[in-house]
Amino acid sequence: MSNLSRRNFITGGAIAALGGTLAIAGCAPKGESSSTVAGAAGEGAQAWTGTANGKGGELTVEVITEGDSIARINLLKSRESYGVGTAGIDVLSDLIVKNQTLNVDMVTGATVSSMAFLAAVSDAVDASGMKSSEWKKREKAVPQAPEGLTTDVDVVVVGAGGAGYCGRADRGRGRQERRAVGETGHRRRAIPSCPDGAMAVAEQLVPEAGRHRGQRGEDGRGHDRRRRSCGRPRPGHVICEGAYGAMEWLIFNGGVAWQPYERFFGGHSVIRSLIPEGNEGSGIICKLDKRAEGLKNLKVCRNTKADELVQDASGAVVGLKATNTATGETYDFKAKAVILAAGGFGSNVEMRMKYNPEMDEKILSTDSVGATGDCHVMAEKIGANLIDMQYIQTYPTCDTQTGALLYVGNMRLENRAICINKEGDRFVEELDRRDVLSNAIVEQTDGKAYMLFNQANADETGLLVTHEDEYENLEARKVIVKGDTLEAVCEPFGVDAAELAKTVEKWNQYCKDGNDPDFNFRGDFNAIEGGPYYLMAYKPAVHYTMGGLHINTDAQVLDDADAPIPGLYAAGEVAGHKMGTNRLGSCSMSDIYTFGRIAGKNAAAFSA
Repeated sequence: MSNLSRRNFITGGAIAALGGTLAIAGCAPKGESSSTVAGAAGEGAQAWTGTANGKGGELTVEVITEGDSIARINLLKSRESYGVGTAGIDVLSDLIVKNQTLNVDMVTGATVSSMAFLAAVSDAVDASGMKSSEWKKREKAVPQAPEGLTTDVDVVVVGAGGAGYCGRADRGRGRQERRAVGETGHRRRAIPSCPDGAMAVAEQLVPEAGRHRGQRGEDGRGHDRRRRSCGRPRPGHVICEGAYGAMEWLIFNGGVAWQPYERFFGGHSVIRSLIPEGNEGSGIICKLDKRAEGLKNLKVCRNTKADELVQDASGAVVGLKATNTATGETYDFKAKAVILAAGGFGSNVEMRMKYNPEMDEKILSTDSVGATGDCHVMAEKIGANLIDMQYIQTYPTCDTQTGALLYVGNMRLENRAICINKEGDRFVEELDRRDVLSNAIVEQTDGKAYMLFNQANADETGLLVTHEDEYENLEARKVIVKGDTLEAVCEPFGVDAAELAKTVEKWNQYCKDGNDPDFNFRGDFNAIEGGPYYLMAYKPAVHYTMGGLHINTDAQVLDDADAPIPGLYAAGEVAGHKMGTNRLGSCSMSDIYTFGRIAGKNAAAFSA
């Protein structure tokens, strides 16, 4: 993202202090002065820029000064995780400007983004002639507790991702005298499982595309999902049937715009995945956040962590205990219903190993540090049943150093790359399911794989431009190498260039024939003819936890006897029983926007 002011960076609804993707951040002073800013603040206001390296690459801020004061901070360039890193940035910006100090604590769960933002602001302050070191010695700024907070409400929603927002938005359309409170627990980034926001829809959506590629029934997405459903198809069937309606709801109620074409995601039998404009799920969350903020009967609590569910004598859930992570203030929310929508447990290594010992600390995670399964623990303590917890999905194309999901890795989904091992050979079909790909990769030398594409194919996709910051970051760390010859890109990784040349020659012949006898490639064939070439290293990382709270088709949380716990609902990744043993790509979006709405409507009806 670029040229966005801080005001335009809408925070990720009640998640400012939680979540984030770990990466190593550093900075180097590059502060520069710009011209006097007419009308930006007061007379004589000036703008100064500062930069640092964040999780997603270079982060640039503009600090507006008036004399020896900071009047405003604008975020000019950032690719930090939406709803986690960006929300942390928003919190810090407010604290700095209101309190005129750089003595601020890092935002919990967004430490890397917080450090980068503070470094960039310090860089700009130094460029202005003031000393950031002196600003850091000033009195510490402490976030204030929310004003006018009502703790006697109808519905509490725990979570600030897609499922939580849908639950809030649909709940918030009810009677104006009723209120809902948006609360947060530890959770993963705002778009939990697919950062580009892809959503699988069973029916044709975009008339401009001029085709009907999606299918319904046993031959379509329902079949794809049911064959991975562990014999429990009912919640999955609800998602299949509800995805199209959820997509329409996002258009007409959320203002979401989709690209006029579908993308093929691995494991699906047909092309059916839709991508929001901008290629990022943050575009959806921005729209839902704006909608939520416009609802008068809903209060969003930021910097707030859910701690404990409260029951009455009958066992019904009647409230929630929570803590403001910035102030330490505790809240006892009284509610008629609670919706849990705070994501999975992919970053909780101890919890992963409890249910699947193979998912140890050696396996990195795409998830935020906030994906710790707190809602699972809270609900289990009051008798909720956990289901399918051993099924933990890894995403195959992730950063070998950080575990971050690689947007550039979508080159394979665009049918513009081949995947090879250190010996220079293809070893799997590039468009197979995530579990098949991941399992194949870990069997290769060093547990790594490499993705090869050339400039012509990169230009066709535009991915290196769309994800320029990521590409530059990967290139700087030599996770991806560019060269005019195959030998040049192979040498840094120790890949067998001679064997790779044979593999490329064979692949190009398959492209001419339109047939892959080795792995039965199911996508469009695109040859890799001539350089410059790109070779990128990658390996699997934990990406999604299929297991979670056992729910029924009404999004009610069930106990060990399969009976609903009155007043308790769940939606999104926190809820199990829907994705079987391995989630198909882009299906989590269908899930969260379908069951998020179901949970919101049913919680509203229960609390009426």
